[in-house]
Amino acid sequence: MILIVIILIILSIYYYYRSPKHVGAVHSNKCHYFGTLQFSAQEFYTLVEQIMLSRQIPDVKMSRVNYNEAGMLSNKREYLRIERKEDIFDICAAPIGNGFFVSYWQGEPKHGTRDLAMKVPLLNTVVEGWQGTTYYQLDTASMFKLCVKDSITEAIEQVTTSKGIRGLSETERLAFSA
Repeated sequence: MILIVIILIILSIYYYYRSPKHVGAVHSNKCHYFGTLQFSAQEFYTLVEQIMLSRQIPDVKMSRVNYNEAGMLSNKREYLRIERKEDIFDICAAPIGNGFFVSYWQGEPKHGTRDLAMKVPLLNTVVEGWQGTTYYQLDTASMFKLCVKDSITEAIEQVTTSKGIRGLSETERLAFSA
């Protein structure tokens, strides 16, 4: 009985630290370093949030999530999370050395039971059948992704302009938004 309680406690702690914050599958990651820029991550996140709100995209949720910088007992790093339905963007803005960087991780949420069911032959066909996706759903998901990426690059442009430093070149802008 004691062993079962210990196992339940360990599992609870594990899921508390892992499940709700982390992305299930990462589909894209981009970053850009600004060698001479010093800026507040909080101000950058607020700027991105304001730009996203101005676009009035339905079903968008924005929040802050904390990830460990290394292991479970390490310091936390705050990210801006922007999500809509099956898409998540975790955005990081932080100083590094005498510069500053911006990155994003684009992925999808964990689905626990569904992900497990997708690994079982035959059952995966049933699950896929329930989750039919329309062209409209794919289109709106694509537009959401573009809007988030454009909001990040627009925030970068506003910050670099306000600091009087060179913003993203067209090539860098395209690479960051791809």
